Amino acid sequence: MADYMPRLRRYYASYTVGFFAFVLMLAVLERYGMPPRWIGYSFLLLTIFLYATIGVLARTASVAEYYVAGRRVPAVFNGMATGADWMSSASFMGLAGTLYLSGHQGLAYVMGWTGGYVLVALLLAPYLRRFGQYTIPDFLAARYGGNQARLVGVLATILASFVYVVAQIYGVGLITSRFVGLQFEIGVFVGLAGILVCSFLGGMRAVTWTQVAQYAILIVAYLVPVTILSYQVTGIPLAQLTYGRVLQQVQVLEERIFDEPAEVEARRLFRERADAYHDRILTLPESLEEERRDLAARINTLKNDNAQMREVVALERQRRELPRNSEDARSYWETQMHQA
Repeated sequence: MADYMPRLRRYYASYTVGFFAFVLMLAVLERYGMPPRWIGYSFLLLTIFLYATIGVLARTASVAEYYVAGRRVPAVFNGMATGADWMSSASFMGLAGTLYLSGHQGLAYVMGWTGGYVLVALLLAPYLRRFGQYTIPDFLAARYGGNQARLVGVLATILASFVYVVAQIYGVGLITSRFVGLQFEIGVFVGLAGILVCSFLGGMRAVTWTQVAQYAILIVAYLVPVTILSYQVTGIPLAQLTYGRVLQQVQVLEERIFDEPAEVEARRLFRERADAYHDRILTLPESLEEERRDLAARINTLKNDNAQMREVVALERQRRELPRNSEDARSYWETQMHQA
């Protein structure tokens, strides 16, 4: 282990420096006119290549290595991998969206999400390791005996994993479609292919070292915007020291802006949007056909103008997601009208 740690530090320090040098190079190329689509492709392909390389290098035929990384991952790197798991697409976008929609109440999800990790680490992981089992169903079967407990563990694991993986894959599809220009469905398959290459040869061993590599990127992606905003708003770059004060300022601003012209205008726009949905419902099915024709015309205009692919893909996705018939359109537009 004494020789193991310095080599790991060197490897990941070199990786981090190289990755941020690559990002800096892309920023320079963007200033010199490199198309955003090619920047997105370069970033996507490089990251998939790096993670796939780690997955291939970490391949193993050992059961212990495949399921629990041999139980010899250093604590610091294990913590980095766990942190990268927390800072996933479900967290990066899902929690941000929750806070945007729910306001301060959304902080409960952040606390629950983080608290769940702490509870698992303190109340489950040590006993799972002590029992020498690889999975939670195996642990339940060994602890309580019989296959009934194992079956309950399997069902609970599938249910929890399915909900989590759906959110993750949906996030991957959104990212690739918005920033690379791929269709949403293709982006999902690209994400699944990347996950498969990174994990199927090395199991938990490959996943752990891939997550450590992701941590270096994610922690910077989380901290840099918050640090910049904290410095701009309070003059202090440590957001943790100013969080309470900023929340109080936000509450005061919320009470003050309710009657300001911009807020009144925003409410008027939402009311107009609700009225527009109401008019569409009254003129069904003609309004649905008109919506299809309008989207088709806008897509053709963008293609003729050689617009960015992500704009075309976004409109094509809107056209695919249009209701199929008048009944579906009525239900969907009524929901949108009430939300507006």
